[in-house]
Amino acid sequence: MHAHALVTLLAAAVSVAPAAMAVLRADGPVEPLFAAFKQKYGRSYGTAAEEAFRLRVFEDNMRRSRMYAAANPHATFGVTPFSDLTPEEFRTRYHNGERHFEAARGRVRTLVQVPPGKAPAAVDWRRKGAVTPVKDQGRCGSCWSFSAIGNIEGQWAAAGNPLTSLSEQMLVSCDFKDNGCGGGFMDNAFEWIVKENSGKVYTEKSYPYVSEDGSKPFCIPYGHEVGATITGHVDIPHDEDAIAKYLADNGPVAVAVDATTFMSYSGGVVTSCTSEALNHGVLLVGYNDSSKPPYWIIKNSWSSSWGEKGYIRIEKGTNQCLV
Repeated sequence: MHAHALVTLLAAAVSVAPAAMAVLRADGPVEPLFAAFKQKYGRSYGTAAEEAFRLRVFEDNMRRSRMYAAANPHATFGVTPFSDLTPEEFRTRYHNGERHFEAARGRVRTLVQVPPGKAPAAVDWRRKGAVTPVKDQGRCGSCWSFSAIGNIEGQWAAAGNPLTSLSEQMLVSCDFKDNGCGGGFMDNAFEWIVKENSGKVYTEKSYPYVSEDGSKPFCIPYGHEVGATITGHVDIPHDEDAIAKYLADNGPVAVAVDATTFMSYSGGVVTSCTSEALNHGVLLVGYNDSSKPPYWIIKNSWSSSWGEKGYIRIEKGTNQCLV
């Protein structure tokens, strides 16, 4: 998806950490910081050897966090729910989509013609009631499904329908074009919904998410409530002004990013992001051009205990994280 962002066409539109706990910073003594991390996130390890190993991993991650912080004066990095994972473990569990996004680069795409005109200086679809609460993909590499479903939820609501939480599990279990917890691609998900499920998207209430443990239950194709319908999808040219204009006019947009830097992010605007390969699906819900620096507002799927209550802000206009 390096060259394009995604957007769903909606039938109705025709075209269209517990709050009381303080943020743990990376600049304190490592042992008490590790103890606070374990308490905050409920970590325990089976053996003394495993605990010693995780402490070393944690120390390496705090060193990396300080490096990111030095390169990003407008952002903070430190202890996150992933601070006891090695970069390899984190990549395998949480941003394993690189091969899917790379394989999609040569696809023939339908590029939408974004109408001329200047986008507003700032947009935030959360304030317009078009964004559901932050969700949690858990140990399943299903970011692609959360990105696609978030896109549909947002544009369904932006088109005048009730904001409805829709089912990622439907895609994880039933979408044979993708690979469940092994990664996927948002275009594939949209195509499966239209061609194989008659455009129907089920509600989360009727088909709840159960793949937090990394499992992929068998598809249950019947007995679910339809919460939205779609007729197709288009791609937006890989141009940040075009993406902003389309987002402002139509609602949240599914995009892929390089999420390497996300592992230790805790707040602020990222201005120096690893930008090597697309590996993670997220949802653009807004932007602010009046801020210095200007930024995108991105909804992630790693629970509200990560980042800014589940969100990250990334500098706009410089292709940070390959947005």
